[in-house]
Amino acid sequence: MTTDTALWLIVFNVALWALVTILSLLVAYLVIRLAVSHALRSHTRWIDRGKP
Repeated sequence: MTTDTALWLIVFNVALWALVTILSLLVAYLVIRLAVSHALRSHTRWIDRGKP
């Protein structure tokens, strides 16, 4: 394996891990945002109906 090939593989590996990390964080953000908005909507309906 030449130095250029090894360097390209290292750069590709780092870029791939960065992409996977960014996508994972984006999915986690969207899931948490959806859960919080659902909880707030449910809480608003509970308040509008009157507290038990």
